[in-house]
Amino acid sequence: MGIDTKTFETVFKQNFVSVTAYCNKYVRDTEDAKDLAHRAFMKVWEKREEIPQGSNVRALLYKIAHNLSVNYLRDHKKFASEDELEAVECENSETSTDIEAAELEAAIIDTINHMPEKSRTVFLMSRYDKLTNTSIADQLGISIKTVEAHMTAALKMLRKKIWGKE
Repeated sequence: MGIDTKTFETVFKQNFVSVTAYCNKYVRDTEDAKDLAHRAFMKVWEKREEIPQGSNVRALLYKIAHNLSVNYLRDHKKFASEDELEAVECENSETSTDIEAAELEAAIIDTINHMPEKSRTVFLMSRYDKLTNTSIADQLGISIKTVEAHMTAALKMLRKKIWGKE
């Protein structure tokens, strides 16, 4: 009965970034979101003996993270009215779409952060700044073919990380 240390470490490594992104969706502050994610993991660790083997630890983790985020918002009076807070409290934190969206966002950010510098720069200019390949080439002083090569490499990295495809 309970969660062993190795299982907890695996859950932590696989979910910390996505739980942080999930908390950040509510609190809109990266440092506070990291703190809330750490607290969620600590609560799971403290209750590890009470959690039955085979339980969905991830769902429990997201539920705790949701509750901690709502409490944070209430305690820090980040809402204009009680109605806004109630609306957030009523959201179902265990919906697969919320969890999947947070995980996807975290995976994309992680992949972008691990791209080679030039590929990351080209990708961000293209996808986030909405610049054309010609504009990117002009601004970076490289050829359009080089821009295309960096975009191909960046998209390949994303496909591999997100969908496990080459």
